[in-house]
Amino acid sequence: IAFHIGCFRAAPGCSAIGAATTEFTWFPGYAWRIALCANCRAHLGWHFQSQDDYFHGLIVARLTSAGTIKN
Repeated sequence: IAFHIGCFRAAPGCSAIGAATTEFTWFPGYAWRIALCANCRAHLGWHFQSQDDYFHGLIVARLTSAGTIKN
């Protein structure tokens, strides 16, 4: 599966779930967790974190400015 992801510092509509892991991380030094829509719980991407930094890697095709999920 291939995704076009955008990297965002802030993602107010996202909720990260699960324990952070470095297994199969795309960004060395960063652990990741699944990022879901805080409203409907659809998978939007991943939350990446290191000791000193964090960002959201979100699937661009699933984002809208209106807060609804595109399928």
